[in-house]
Amino acid sequence: MPFSQPRLEKPSNCLAFPANESIDNLSTESRNLSTGRTGYRFTVKVGKPKDANEAKNGTKLSRGANFKCVMSGTPITADHVRGETKAGRMGARLMAMVAQGERTRAYLPPTKQMDEVARQRIPEWKPEGLIVADARAFTPTLYGMAEWSDLLTPRQLCAMTTLSDLVQPARKRVNRDASTADMPDDNKPLAGGGTGAAAYADAVAIYLALAMDKVADYNSSLVLWSPTRDQVKTTFSRQALPMTWDFAETNVFANAAGDIAVSLDGICRTLATCGLGSDGHGYACDSQTQAISLHKVVSTDPPYYDNVPYADLSDFFYVWLRRSLKPAFPDLFSTLAVPKAEELVAFAYRHDGKQGAEAFFLVGMTQAMRRLAEQTHPAFPVTIYYAFKQSESENDVGTASTGWETFLDAAIQAGFALSGTWPMRTEREARSRGLGSNALASSIVLVCRPRAADAHTATRGEFVTALKAELPQALAHLQRGNIAPVDLAQAAIGPGMPPDVRG
Repeated sequence: MPFSQPRLEKPSNCLAFPANESIDNLSTESRNLSTGRTGYRFTVKVGKPKDANEAKNGTKLSRGANFKCVMSGTPITADHVRGETKAGRMGARLMAMVAQGERTRAYLPPTKQMDEVARQRIPEWKPEGLIVADARAFTPTLYGMAEWSDLLTPRQLCAMTTLSDLVQPARKRVNRDASTADMPDDNKPLAGGGTGAAAYADAVAIYLALAMDKVADYNSSLVLWSPTRDQVKTTFSRQALPMTWDFAETNVFANAAGDIAVSLDGICRTLATCGLGSDGHGYACDSQTQAISLHKVVSTDPPYYDNVPYADLSDFFYVWLRRSLKPAFPDLFSTLAVPKAEELVAFAYRHDGKQGAEAFFLVGMTQAMRRLAEQTHPAFPVTIYYAFKQSESENDVGTASTGWETFLDAAIQAGFALSGTWPMRTEREARSRGLGSNALASSIVLVCRPRAADAHTATRGEFVTALKAELPQALAHLQRGNIAPVDLAQAAIGPGMPPDVRG
């Protein structure tokens, strides 16, 4: 499993530097400017480094693309790095190879032959589509990686293309074998409601494509190496695509993370536990106009304002699913990318700035909530899970985002009365950005019922008076229930919004 190191390729009279690499690991020739050489090479050493802090920090000075020259120690600004990368002068160097040893991994220095082999592969096809230029979730675009194909090495592209191209031949083989085994065949595809051999082959193709898409999560130039687990991590360690300055390129047949056989084995083991049951059906409906919630018990997890661009992130996997499954599901994969216009989120780059995005979210979410309020089963409340961004510290009791306030406004305007807000610690605190970061930490479960038609209207003064009289006791009850201080502000919303008040 070789893993490569991005670098800036500079003219012959300039100094190239390897990010995150300690100068102790560079050869004497690379450091000696009097030799006239400007190249460098990597070696693998065992033991503790001379300067542990320097080895840990490498050439990175801070978050982002701020580096120091490995030769002179001169700071290199993010603007310079971005300018070089956008000019097409970013490449990759093989830094080390990882081989399977006796109950361990062996780290080996790179060889010229292995480096040449890695560069020989030229992909015949590349996924189409531009990555949205949203720096919060897609930082590679800041460094000239504008298309989905830019996130993969040529060898990774060849591997993924080969795997995706095998899905349809496998589908045809399964169809033929199923027919030979006398499986009934109605000659209808799965997308057309079929239940015979053709539909069975389509279902197998779906599982193969999903396994291949799982492999995609381990095969990109954004995948980090885990030194504690001695294996590659996934591209999506969080719901974003951050820039990485060193990455691991896995062997897709190494019986390890990123191996297609490992993904298929996981799917097979899961299917073996499912057994036979009644048919299941899934529907894709617009939440603002849907009717499937009529007289149903509803518990839903709506979009979170502008926290996660799910549709944009989905394109990372969609481009491969489309290549694998379009012949079987032409209608489902008729577009080059995931449809995004109707996604109920507030992203300024899709609308007329922040104000336009907030208006789009409020109007759409209000209509979606109104549909639920009109159709929900009268005997049961609607429960809505809603996460929000907040900064946590010892003295911080929680700071709600604009999205949280806008969502509450939409629920009230839709005709819902909030009878409770339950905080749930559903998000892991040990995120890749570290503790205390501005990450999703809690989900709030809103307990909603349609507001009574005869609910009386309260003035602001009456409402404040009622709060002062009733809220302290309600908060004391919440505290006795072990509500964390960071969640108290959100948990208090339910007791602070009496269901018999119209507003």
